Amino acid sequence: MTDSHSTKSGTRGDKDAVFALSRPSRCFGCDSKLLVDDIVRLEEKPDEKEVYCLKCSGLEDFEVLKAGNAQITRLAKKHSSRHFVILKWSELWKTYERFGLLVERQALQKAREQSS
Repeated sequence: MTDSHSTKSGTRGDKDAVFALSRPSRCFGCDSKLLVDDIVRLEEKPDEKEVYCLKCSGLEDFEVLKAGNAQITRLAKKHSSRHFVILKWSELWKTYERFGLLVERQALQKAREQSS
């Protein structure tokens, strides 16, 4: 399934992406309130997109690493068995922009120890 929105590097249809909300929403699984910049997983259905919080997505053991520190990002990706790119919709550019990474907690701790 293709999407009309795209990232700078191509289509965003991959499964290794999660999203930072650009407006408040509710989790489809637990009906919890989600605020702007909360990290969610989207599942596209024929009629709509279902939004799931990190807990309902099974990603509550992951931690957000915002973009900006290349060394820690590389090390965290290296030490994490799974990582997800966080994308956020830009109203200005009408495209998704990289917001950071969602990595395993122990990988982020190890990366911070190695970088200092």
